[in-house]
Amino acid sequence: MLANRTCMAKRGAAALFLLLLCSLTVASGSANTTEVLRNEAWYTVQGDAGSTWSTTLDLDVDQRGIFVVTCTSCEAHVTDGDGATVASAVGGLHLTHVAASSTTFTLAVDFVAEEEVVAMALASTMDDLDQRPVPGATANAAVLPLTTTGDHWWTGTDHVRLDAGWEGADTAVLDVSDDAPAHLLASTNGAAWVDVTVQHASSEISLRLIVQNATSEATHSTHTLDEDDLPFNQRLSVGEGERLLALIEGTTPNTGVALAMAAHPATGAMHHHLTEGEGFVVGHGGQIMALDVNDTDALHLGPAAGTDVQVHHLVQGTWVSTSSLPVTNATVVWPLPGAVALRLTCSSPACFATLLHTTASDLGSGEDAPGYVDITDQALLDGNLTGHLPLNGSANGHLIRAIHDVADVFPVHIDAWEDSIHLVKVTVWTDEPVRVELFPINPLTGELDEDERKDEILNGQGDSVSAQFGRGTHLIRISLVDADAVLNTSWGDALPVLNYTLEMAHGVVDEGDEPWFEPDEASQIWGERVRWILGFSFLIPVAYLAQMQRRRTRLAKTMMAQRERLRRIVQRLDEGRPVEQERRDLNLALDAVATLDFEDACLSWGNPDLRHRTDELALAAWRLDPRLARQGKHVVLVGLAAGPRTWEATALRFDAPVGASCTVCAVEPRFMHHGEDVFLDTIRAGSVVFLTVELDGEATMVDVEVNGLVEAEPRAARAPVSLLLDDVEEA
Repeated sequence: MLANRTCMAKRGAAALFLLLLCSLTVASGSANTTEVLRNEAWYTVQGDAGSTWSTTLDLDVDQRGIFVVTCTSCEAHVTDGDGATVASAVGGLHLTHVAASSTTFTLAVDFVAEEEVVAMALASTMDDLDQRPVPGATANAAVLPLTTTGDHWWTGTDHVRLDAGWEGADTAVLDVSDDAPAHLLASTNGAAWVDVTVQHASSEISLRLIVQNATSEATHSTHTLDEDDLPFNQRLSVGEGERLLALIEGTTPNTGVALAMAAHPATGAMHHHLTEGEGFVVGHGGQIMALDVNDTDALHLGPAAGTDVQVHHLVQGTWVSTSSLPVTNATVVWPLPGAVALRLTCSSPACFATLLHTTASDLGSGEDAPGYVDITDQALLDGNLTGHLPLNGSANGHLIRAIHDVADVFPVHIDAWEDSIHLVKVTVWTDEPVRVELFPINPLTGELDEDERKDEILNGQGDSVSAQFGRGTHLIRISLVDADAVLNTSWGDALPVLNYTLEMAHGVVDEGDEPWFEPDEASQIWGERVRWILGFSFLIPVAYLAQMQRRRTRLAKTMMAQRERLRRIVQRLDEGRPVEQERRDLNLALDAVATLDFEDACLSWGNPDLRHRTDELALAAWRLDPRLARQGKHVVLVGLAAGPRTWEATALRFDAPVGASCTVCAVEPRFMHHGEDVFLDTIRAGSVVFLTVELDGEATMVDVEVNGLVEAEPRAARAPVSLLLDDVEEA
């Protein structure tokens, strides 16, 4: 048994509080009741003088209940649902009562002085028999449900809860004497462990536990118990087709007894909680747990006192045990060669053990590197067993003495040109000296190069060994210096694991010959065809740009020959030509006219409504027909010509000198704009820019201003007169 009576009495306050929350009764207290704890069937109440504490208990008709209060000076009362007093006492109370009707009883305690009171209010869920049943006889037996991992019997933080508690158990309230014993009969669905817990007896009692089958019975144990022995717990095994008979006798008349019974499955899986390979396992006798393992896994098993765990290894479909004795102390279990799983079997009535599942695989591959050198083993050379060592970097490995792992062999692959020479340096970090062997392999013959082979013993504190390798795969072997001594030990002995780190460094001594292959005839033919196709494909954008430039130049010459183009746009709009067509023609003309001289470009548009010229910049603006606007209220055409120097960070601003301000809604070509400003970025020296700007707002005139940087110095140009947005005749 994992917990004796002393352990059960000293359970932590957290577990007791959890049981209080899960209880069927409801307890309450006055503001002066400082603390109420629930310990299975018992309440422990700490109260001040003048305070009151109470709890309720529901009883059905003919159901027996027990009310117990232990104190020095308190006053205890039991009342029924109508408020009638059933019992009252000072300095403690003991009442066993059978309800005449279904009602709710209240147990109240009035504190006369500050003290600690222990109280119980419990209803019986098991019926006692009038006379003792014989084996095989039909009798009213309580069927105890088997506990599961979700109830209070399984508490991972406190393994003693595997012993009988109160929550979830079947309870019995008895009134016995020396000539009127009580008989309790319980059965289970299948083989089970049954816990019998006696929590209260008003005087000395005799408890006899008997296991019956269809034809016979056997006394499991007999106990004489008084108040000093309580709480008392007894566990016994009940097999398939068997039942438990409990005989309780009192030594004095009207002895009140409270006990509980619970059943735990004797077979099935133990409950476990593992997070990242670390946790615990709890269970009952006969239950098992299985873990998947391989040769490099280790199971650190820490059984609690009284726990016996049997360990079996699954090898080639058969469960094999290395010892007939169970594990009772902290042990590291290493799987047998070829084992794929470990099975833990609880061989004691109850089990609790901590678990830690670790691995000592090499290169983090989950496997153990082979300990032999076979330069013809293609799987080893390809790195299919543990992977390749890095040419530059570090890797970790382990030599596990307990499983006779005395050497590890790793491949290292060099992808290089033919006849190249490479220097590989291996630095070892360990806690003890190890043997390091380097095996260069000729890539053409597949044979070992004995001239470059290295075999040295390094102390493991950063010592290194180097060798020259060609291209291809080569082997490195790490082994114990005392390998024979380890091989003479028994499998699984508690020998230390040697952890090591390999630091690899690679350098090129000779690059060798760069490979070249003569292309075949088909590659030459298709290569030539593809080059012609790609060449013509690259000329398509050039031809497109040339065509666009010719169209632009032709349109610019046409516009230079024309005059008053803006006036003709208005005429065509008056004649009913679609506005979208005029906008499209106007946008195409903006790009073409920018190739002309600024004066010729201005003449092609017509007489500007606003002109201004400085040494650095020329500016002209035209008020366009409002019908050309898409978003704004007014449309303005602006032309800018840079002088002999480039303008950078250029911004065009439309400032309303009087009245409400205006806002730029759209610009063509598309320039970034915000508020009253259009951001033109850079206007190179001698270049011309034309753009249309849509303005919105109630302003009737705007001042046109250009700001920017010329050779990193601020420059500004502002027309001396405002541009009228509304035609005077219309106004």
